Amino acid sequence: MAPLDPPRASGLPILGSSLALLRDPLAFLRAAHAKHGPIFEVRAANRRFVVLAGREANRFVGREGRELLESRSFWGKLTERRGCPHAILAMDGAGHRTQRRHYGDVLSRGIVDAHRVGCDALVRDSFGAGASPIAVQDQTRLLVARLVHHCLTGGAEAVEEPTARALMEVFRWETNTLLLGKWPRVALHLPHYQRSLAVAERFIDELVRSEAATDHERLGGWFERIREGQARYPELFSAGDVRFAMLMPFVAGVDTVGATLGFVLYELYRDPSLRARIQAEVAAAYAEGVPDCATLQAQPALHGLVIECLRLYPAAFAMYRGAAQPFEFAGHRVQAGTDVAVFTSATHFDGRYFPDPERLDVDRHAPPRAEYRQKQVFMPYGGGPHVCLGAGMGEAMLLLATAGILRHHQLRAKDPGRRFGPSFDPSLSLDAGYQLLAGP
Repeated sequence: MAPLDPPRASGLPILGSSLALLRDPLAFLRAAHAKHGPIFEVRAANRRFVVLAGREANRFVGREGRELLESRSFWGKLTERRGCPHAILAMDGAGHRTQRRHYGDVLSRGIVDAHRVGCDALVRDSFGAGASPIAVQDQTRLLVARLVHHCLTGGAEAVEEPTARALMEVFRWETNTLLLGKWPRVALHLPHYQRSLAVAERFIDELVRSEAATDHERLGGWFERIREGQARYPELFSAGDVRFAMLMPFVAGVDTVGATLGFVLYELYRDPSLRARIQAEVAAAYAEGVPDCATLQAQPALHGLVIECLRLYPAAFAMYRGAAQPFEFAGHRVQAGTDVAVFTSATHFDGRYFPDPERLDVDRHAPPRAEYRQKQVFMPYGGGPHVCLGAGMGEAMLLLATAGILRHHQLRAKDPGRRFGPSFDPSLSLDAGYQLLAGP
């Protein structure tokens, strides 16, 4: 029997599924997957893409998908605008593998361990004791930006807050326009973006000048690896590639790790018994100073909460690729050149793998259950050759930031009885209205 075209998800005339995708793309994909199965087509205004979902899709990404799927169709508009054709996130094949090997150990949990005392101090100095409510979505993003910068620069002095915010805003606007197509490209001509862009470009110019200075003025860590890359692989490190790479310590993890940390705090401060349990674990972990990642991972409720929030609130809930060649999946054909979304986190909500999947259960990931260890099932970092290179670093930061907040701050929810849902700007995040107050 000849393969069929994928079934099409329902939508409105002309608009297709645009409104549902803008409102809650995760809920839309879950509903469409439940209705249509492992493959379906989505049309949204002038966009068309095919979704692969479920455990078999996750297997496919790591096997046949290595040759059949390519990254540039999604990232190309950004790399073209930034003049960075060899950016690691947009490359496939040998060039991508070379860069993963080159950067790998810098983006590890070991780098967090090496700088954990400085990271703990940054957490201690965040979430201050002022009278004003703390906007969690904003503060977690800013904190993670500082933690990543601290680790990837070898402990360099934190960037001033206005600069850090400008860098994050540039990333946010370019993601929403160039990558996700949620905003029209004309938005990049608006004054707010242009002001942020001017600050960001001046900052990168300063970094470029400092890298041309004498050795004692240069940044270490990630920046040292960029310098080595320019010497070893000049074909992968054009001037534009270097400028884009220099941005990474200031924006990497902001929309993934920062968003997840927001949900961790939301769950902590709505459940007093869970918070008391984890506070006891944190006190024990800090008994001999700032704990390393292995010590924090060994705390079952703390580790379980972080893993559960990665499962229930996957910031990177899908991967976007292009079909480099025609292929078949689950009895359906996908033509070459088709935009493809691999709904990697569909399995997070499947009761076959996570019983009662809508319920937060911090004990489901501890032995003997260890549900998150099932292969091709727990996928918060994507999959295949582009699986998140900084996954270990991000998880270590989540554990350390959560432990440090409980260790150093007394906080409480401003609206303890109110439930807050997700927002998508650009990634899955906690509603911007969720706030914490300092004090018992």
